[in-house]
Amino acid sequence: MPEITREIKLDPSVVPPLDDSILTLSETETEFLHSAISADDDELKSKIVEAQKIAYAQHPYPCIRAFHFVNLMMSENPIYPKVLESGKAGTTIFIDLGCCMGSDVRKLVADGYPASNVLGCDLRQEFIDCGHNFYHDSETCKIRFFTSDIFEVPYPFSAESALAFTGISQVTGLLQLREAVTHFYTGALFHLFDEATQYALALRVATLLKRKPGTVVFGRHQGLPEAGMINDHMQRTRYGHSPTSWPLLWKKVFSEVESEEFAENHVVTEAVLTHGFNRKVIGSTEQARMLIQNDQRAKRRAVRDYSSGIVAMVLNFNPWNVSDWYP
Repeated sequence: MPEITREIKLDPSVVPPLDDSILTLSETETEFLHSAISADDDELKSKIVEAQKIAYAQHPYPCIRAFHFVNLMMSENPIYPKVLESGKAGTTIFIDLGCCMGSDVRKLVADGYPASNVLGCDLRQEFIDCGHNFYHDSETCKIRFFTSDIFEVPYPFSAESALAFTGISQVTGLLQLREAVTHFYTGALFHLFDEATQYALALRVATLLKRKPGTVVFGRHQGLPEAGMINDHMQRTRYGHSPTSWPLLWKKVFSEVESEEFAENHVVTEAVLTHGFNRKVIGSTEQARMLIQNDQRAKRRAVRDYSSGIVAMVLNFNPWNVSDWYP
């Protein structure tokens, strides 16, 4: 069994101060936030900065400093249109694991994915509460948000461990979702951990996936040209996968969870390294890289001043022809 190493509490001396001048919104993000928060640009910026200060004071993640909680990166993923189309057409379950304030899933619902089929899960209730305060929708939001620790999902998963799934509205923990999730998003999550812990995380993600055509895992995480330890400016122990090692990780996972035949014939995994985030935005002194699908649409999409990496991946249970979204 892979050993699990949790995140460490940061030394305050390594936490960079906030800088609201780095806030940059795309046209899509601005349109969404005007509709959801305020049509007035000054008021909108004030509310974004206020939410950032509250969240960063509690948990100073670089992604909070970089305003990623309002950067709708999930909707930029090349597989997103297919996920959205599938969600609109059928009975599916979508989860964003590590949803932070929940902007990505709110955008997903605004785009037409039924809110009754969407879950947002985070380890920290403070982020979920901050999201409700930011969007002012604690009484009206129909997305099911809950806190749960993915590492508390047992592996191997025994029948005794399972909790009955009685519907989206009743979900209070990940244990209720064994083999239930159709669309699984993880953004900026895997790269928080060392290699063994990432493997343990992937095993648990696999136990929650529905075994049927159309099931997809997708997301983004910091990566490297060659897999290895990330030079972390906040003194954390983190591992970065490469476009080569990422598919091997999932092949190993599904060989263990299911079988080698299943991993070989029923799972498609794609990832490619691309641009990263500006070092000033992250607060880092080192340049990193991003891993995202090797897709012509991904290559054409507009990117900000990136120079610190993100891994984005697609893990697809062979339902759609890969050429449908990798021309």
